[in-house]
Amino acid sequence: MDGVGAVNEIIDLSRKSKKECLIFKVDFEKAYDLVSWSFLDYMLRRLSFRVIWRSWIRAYVFSGSLFVLVNGSPM
Repeated sequence: MDGVGAVNEIIDLSRKSKKECLIFKVDFEKAYDLVSWSFLDYMLRRLSFRVIWRSWIRAYVFSGSLFVLVNGSPM
């Protein structure tokens, strides 16, 4: 619900200042829900990816942060 409140504030600010705005919503959670991570690791092993590569991929997927550039600044 926090996201909905933030979007409403942005829309309200845009209307009051009479500036155009673009709202881009991405639902990353649904994409990750569809991936079988154990199968992915299994396939990487079958394709002879070394342990270090698989650990990098695992670290990237499970410990990532998300930033959005707003006027060139990460937020």
